[in-house]
Formats: sequence, C-alpha cells, structure tokens
Amino acid sequence: MRRFIYTVIVLFIATILVFAKRNIAPGEWQTIRSYNGITSIIPSKEKVYVVANGGMYSYDKKTKEVKPLSTLDGLSASAIEMVEYVESTKTLFIIHSDMTIDLVVDGVTFSDESIKDSEISGKKVNSLKVDGDKVYISLDAGIVVYNTKKREVLDTYIIGDKGEYEKVYQTVVLNGDIYALMADKSHCSHMKLCICKEGENANDFEAWKRVELPVECPIDSVRIKQMECSSGHVLILTNEGLYARHGDGSWVDVSPKGIVPDTLQVYKDRLTAITSWQIMAFHKDNLGDMKYRECRSKLAVYDVDEDVVWLDNDGLRMADLSVDELDATVSEPIVFDGPSQNGYYSLQVMDGEIYLTGNDGFNTPVVADYTKDGKWHYLSDFLERDSSFSKKTEYKFNCAYRVLIDPRDKEHIYVPTWWGLHEFYKDSLIRIYDKSNSTFNGSSSDPKITKVECAWYDDDYNLYATNPKSIGHMVYVMDNAGTWHELKHEKFLKQPSAHFHLRTKSGIDFIIAEYKQPALCILDMKKTPFDDSDDKTKVMSSFSYSEDGMVETFQPVYIFSVEEDLKGDIWIATDQGPLVMKNVRGVFDGKETYIRPKITREDDSRYADYLLASDKVRKIQVDGKNRKWIATEGNGLFLVSANGDKILKNFTTKNSPLSSNAVMDIFYEKETGVLYILTDTGLLMYATDSSFPEEDFDNVTIYPNPVRSDYDGDVEIKGLMDESNVRITDQRGMVIENGISKGGTYRFSARRSDGSRLPTGVYNVFVTTAADDEGMVETKHLKFAIIR
Repeated sequence: MRRFIYTVIVLFIATILVFAKRNIAPGEWQTIRSYNGITSIIPSKEKVYVVANGGMYSYDKKTKEVKPLSTLDGLSASAIEMVEYVESTKTLFIIHSDMTIDLVVDGVTFSDESIKDSEISGKKVNSLKVDGDKVYISLDAGIVVYNTKKREVLDTYIIGDKGEYEKVYQTVVLNGDIYALMADKSHCSHMKLCICKEGENANDFEAWKRVELPVECPIDSVRIKQMECSSGHVLILTNEGLYARHGDGSWVDVSPKGIVPDTLQVYKDRLTAITSWQIMAFHKDNLGDMKYRECRSKLAVYDVDEDVVWLDNDGLRMADLSVDELDATVSEPIVFDGPSQNGYYSLQVMDGEIYLTGNDGFNTPVVADYTKDGKWHYLSDFLERDSSFSKKTEYKFNCAYRVLIDPRDKEHIYVPTWWGLHEFYKDSLIRIYDKSNSTFNGSSSDPKITKVECAWYDDDYNLYATNPKSIGHMVYVMDNAGTWHELKHEKFLKQPSAHFHLRTKSGIDFIIAEYKQPALCILDMKKTPFDDSDDKTKVMSSFSYSEDGMVETFQPVYIFSVEEDLKGDIWIATDQGPLVMKNVRGVFDGKETYIRPKITREDDSRYADYLLASDKVRKIQVDGKNRKWIATEGNGLFLVSANGDKILKNFTTKNSPLSSNAVMDIFYEKETGVLYILTDTGLLMYATDSSFPEEDFDNVTIYPNPVRSDYDGDVEIKGLMDESNVRITDQRGMVIENGISKGGTYRFSARRSDGSRLPTGVYNVFVTTAADDEGMVETKHLKFAIIR
C-alpha cells in the first residue's frame, strides 16, 4: 500500500459559512446552497473559479477572499454546466444547463440566450475550449463559436455526415486547424476525429476531413476518454495511454513514466495529467519535461502564474510545486459549510435554524440536513458511523418526509420514513419505531415496510404519528411512558397517504392525504388524546362552493398542504389553485363554507378569474399583515392580498434571484418576517416587509443601526405590537414621521418629506399602543444613528 505524506500550509479560511448573515435588509435576498462535488477548477491571473454542484465560487489569490457567485450577482438561474476564463478579454464565460450564457466582466454580468432560443436540436454542452477571444462550444448538435469580445455567437458548425447534426465531444484549435472529436457509431471506439484545416470553410461539412486516431479497430477494449491541445500537439487520452499527434499525422505514446492518467487539464497551454494518487505538470514546450508529485486528487490544474496546482480533495486545495520534494505540499481545503445537496422535499425553520429533508422516491436514500448555531449537520451520516444498520439486509433509510423537531430541545429530531419513525439526538440514531416495537402496522402493499409519513406534538408534548396505507388505523399517539396507542378512527382506514399535518389554534387537526385518494382528514380529539371515543372525524375529497347563485363542486387531483390565517380561515393548497374554508368550527356539522378567491381581469373589470386556477400550489404561508405567500410548482412565488383578490408580487427566475420557478416549499418566520424559499434547485431567503405582532415591546429592534452612507434601503422597526403608533424625531424633538404599524413591522425611508436623505445624527423612535379597556398605554423609546 502506498503511503502519502502531506505538509499542511494554511493559505485560506478552511470553512466558509454560506449563510452566516441572517439579519438581512428589507427586500434583500440570500442564497443557501451546496457546493459539494467539484466538477471544474478554472484559474485566472487573479482568481481561481470553482464549479461545484451546479453552482460556483471564486478564490482571490491576493486577498484570500472566497465568494460564492449566484443569481444575486446577476447570474442566470439554471444550474452552471461549464466555465472558462478568457484571458484576452478578461471574461468569465459561463454556460448553464438551459444553454444560457453569462459573461462576467469586471463584476458586471451580461446574459445571452441566443443559443437557448435557437432552433438547434441537441443543445447539450459537452465541453468548452478557449482560443484567443473565442470559445468553442462542443454540443450534441455540432460546434458553436462564441466571440467574447463582441459578446455574440460568431458561427455554428453542423459537421455530421451530409451536414446532419452529430455529437461533438471536444474541440481544440492548433495553428489555425480545428480538431473535433465526434461520435461515430460505425467505428468500434464509437468516436472519430475530424479536422478542418486553416483557411477552409468550417461551415461546409465537406471541409471536415476524418483523420486517424491513435487506436483503430478492431481493439474493442480501448476507450477514448479525452482530447486536449498542449505544447504544439493534439493529445488523445485513452484508457491505455496518452498519445501526441505529430505533424505527419502519426501518434506517439507520451504517457508520463508509463503511467496512464485518469484525466487531463490545460491552462495557458500547460498540461496537467492526474491520477487518483499523483499529479504531473508538464513544461510548455516539452512534453518530456514535467514536475511529478504524489498527491491524492480527483481533479487538478497547473497554474503557471503561481507555480502551483489547484486540486480537489474534499474541497479546493493548493499543491506547491516550487519545493523539490516527491510528496506535494498541500494546503488545507476550502470547505463551504452548507447543505449536502440542492434538491429537497420539505423545509422547516425553528428559532432561526433550518431543517431540510430530501425525498426522491421509495428507493432513494434519505437526506436530512439541519443547522445548529449556523453550522450544518447531516443526519444521514449515522449510517457511516453505525455499520450495524447498513449490514441489516432488510433495512433501508429511504423515503423520508417532513422532520419533527422537539421544541424543548432542537437536537432531538424525528424523521418519518417508509421504514419507520427514526428518532435522533445530537446526530445519533436512538431508535426506530416500526411494527416490531410499536403498535404501527406494516404496509398493505409490502409487509416489510412500516410507512410513517408525518409526526407532531400537541401542547402537552404527546407525540403523534401517521401510519397510512397499513392494515391498521392511521393515527397513533405515544404516552410519556413510551407506549404507542392506536386511535381507532374508522373514517381514516386505508388512507393511502398522510404526509402533512396542521393543528389549528382551536385544536382541530388537519391531516393531508396528497395523492391517489386526495383528501382532508379532519380530527378533533377534544383534548383527550388517549381516549378516541369522543373524537370527531371527517374525510373530504370534494368541496362545494357558491358561484353566481349556483352550487359548484371543486375536486382537486392533489392536495398538498393547508394553512390557517389570522382570521382562522383555512387555506388549502391544491393542484388547481387555493381553496378557502370558512367557519372551520362548523366543519363536523357540515356548516363550513368554501370560497375560491378571484382576481379581477385587467382587460375587463366586469370579469374575474380564479386565483392561480391552473397552478400547482404547493404551500401557503401567512404573513404579519394576513397576506398570503403562495409557492407554485412552475410559476414561481406569489404574494396576494389578505382575501386573495389581488396579486401583489410574482417572483420568478426572470425578475428575482429565484433559482427555479418550481417552488416546492416555503416557511415564513414570524419573528423576523424572513421568508425561506425551497425550490427544486436550491434554498433562498427573502426579507419581507412584515412580521407578526408581538404581545409587548420587549423585543423591539431597529435594522440597520447605524445606517451607513452606502445603505439606501428602508430602516425596519420590528417586534412591535399590532397597530402601534410610531413617531420618529431628531434630537431637537422635530417630528420627521408619524405612522401606524401593520403587524409587527414598521418601515421608514430615512428621508425627509421632500425626499432628501436625513443627515448624520442620532434619532429617536417612540412607539406606543392605543389605550386598552382600562386606559393603559404601553410605550417604548429607542434610538438609531445615521452616519453619512
């Protein structure tokens, strides 16, 4: 076994908290994403750019600053596929999964959707190659040449047989000749190499001539892995050797020290060959002259400017080649502390900590991540720590649903899965409740499975869980002695799903059956959780409402969630828009009513359309002004008025930093007014202009304080009681603004009535309530500073 010795040099911060700042300004966005899995490292003279998990960050060589690059910097929303740096135009060239191109020049982003909008078929990017000002984009359809100086597509080469589309894996340019490594179904290696000589018309497919590869038929075991260009040679890497093409068309095996590299990287014509345990940096003019170092790496590129190799080994590291030692001198890694992935099923927030669950289906391993004091923890890691679970032949930690956090101790977490209810404490698995140690029943479709889809606490901290699609009943409760009790609600028998729960302020439980037989399962336990004899239950899958004197029926295909607003109405999220239940207390007697909110048409006020009737509404949250934030699976995020008759905002990838228009879950943090937004490609935070009212003035805050010269947003006063009187004065007592808060937040522009900015100074904020029934008034005096 080969031993590796690493000399550690500290060059930069080892861990970066990607969402350390939580007190964000009104209207400001923040992204929270995973940077696991580096796919590309791109050096430039001043920075190193890293592509990881569809995102990107940069490392400044001089300042050591590490900075994520995202939609907040003007980048397009879709995942980043590939990146190159064009030295001649100082342009960072980014191509996304939807074929949008971003050009970042001096911190300014220019977007180009010309390839995305074109009629070319096969718009999948396979590789990029820089030549002067141009970037050659190899696609499934051919080659697109992009001019970064003019910021436009220069040419498109469709070079398959008879001018048809044909996959191009890689393109390189040597002395004006263009080489294309292409698909070839007729060839045993399934690839062919074509060349268009300098001066020939590359738009003419007949100008592209096939040339010999280093390995020809009938060697079926040889696989061509990569093509590059360095030191005046076109290079082909196969699984048996590295070959250089000479001027006469012959190929020579130049495998360094007889070692076949796993992959190649080129920066400024300098070749780096990488295996899993070594890196080889070649001299520019001589492929026989190289620096060889033993070092573990998945990806590496030689940086001629610094005489170092940037590599991926559990994060971005730097290997110093200036020291004449066999073993590379390697830095500590840059590790972005963040979630383990970007696609999740559910989102929860408690006391500023984030809880995420991934669920991609029955056979997909659980991803359950959460934060503690701003640092990410991964519950799924217990399988690596405790091998006894992974060795169980019938055990699977698969198909998880919304986690339950113990409000008394946030490190005590339950994860419902199709393999039982998993109980964790401080990242360790304590126990699994399934059919073997509880009253839960096995699934009616697969006896090995104990399907638990959601869990919750009541006010007395009794633990509840749902066990749908089983041979028994659906709702179970555990007493303080740890014994589970099956609640016998006949109406809930054989429900296929029960993945979401909400308990109203009046104590009524709503359990959502999402699919197959979508329904609201409604339960009133009369505050006697272990006595089901007095329980009231109701199951509803269709709903009647009045429309122009007629009774209409609303029957959704999916019901995703429910939310209670400040008036006690229940907003139901369905695949056909929202539905509102009123008089909720009368639901068991059939006295509840339903409304489908309508929006008046802009083109004709005599008519109105049902609110988001063609949208899958995944989640609804209520803010401090009783407005509704609505997450849709396809059209982004909506803010509507309290009764749903006006659309106030619609955030999409076109007008906001949203990474996707598929918003799967949202959570409104009542204390701060921050909205957490979970899309199918990542998590974001947005500071809304409201928060829930407080019962007193003990937690009133002003942000920002002080207000500095570079800040031009609103000043937010939070933690107010509803309809508080707010008076702002200068030190002389001159009144600058009077107002009344709606919810728990009041916003102030920090300007005079004529629009001019307030000067440097200290300002007073007086907040008071209206007199109560006994004539009592609460007051609070605060101060904030402005520094211009």
